[in-house]
Amino acid sequence: MRKIFIIAHRGFSLISPENTIASFKKAIEAGVDFIETDLRATSDGIIVCMHDPTLDRTTSGAGFVSTHSYREITSLDAGSWFSPQFKGEHVPRLEELLDLAAGKVGLALEIKTPGIEEEVVEDVEKWGIEDEVIILSSHWVVLGKVKSLNPRITTLADLPIPSKESLRAALSHGANIVSIHKAMLERDFVRYAHRRGVLVNVWPVNTEKEVQAALDAEIDFITTDDPLTVSKLVKQRR
Repeated sequence: MRKIFIIAHRGFSLISPENTIASFKKAIEAGVDFIETDLRATSDGIIVCMHDPTLDRTTSGAGFVSTHSYREITSLDAGSWFSPQFKGEHVPRLEELLDLAAGKVGLALEIKTPGIEEEVVEDVEKWGIEDEVIILSSHWVVLGKVKSLNPRITTLADLPIPSKESLRAALSHGANIVSIHKAMLERDFVRYAHRRGVLVNVWPVNTEKEVQAALDAEIDFITTDDPLTVSKLVKQRR
């Protein structure tokens, strides 16, 4: 039976604050195949797990991640916005996630801004997990840079509009996998990608109907905010 990989979107973000150690731990407990997180650099060059360019939505701080030092950012509360239960959660460094996850679960590391590829690849190599990591980005130049640094690392291109032309462009930047929003998912495109030797991820999939649509489209990866429920649904449906 063909394996379908489950990716926990920013950790187990349905039940815990996204991109925090608590969220990553809950994803590991749920038995996911990969944890997805977003990477940005602080003003002093520390790689942190943060989706937004600003601190406002998910921390007690404000302003751009890139204009604050790691010391400033790590002092912020990154959990209370989600629930008082998570008060005191902090914005983790990439190295903290690697310490937690290496050897336990795969990682899907999204580089949000070009220019930090070398630091990310160096950390992946330091932990010796090149074969357990996917590096993804909507900035496809990032993928080419990653491949030039370490061809062993699997890369994923975010594909806003799935088409033969966009797939060819992604391939020219070294993509091994493409990612499609659930609203744009079509089985014919997935089959075309497979014929070109490219795997396909769909996101965000959180309901029974969405799981069935993903399975009908013959995808390879499902990115979800609710990995426990989606994993059970995939097993039941198959």
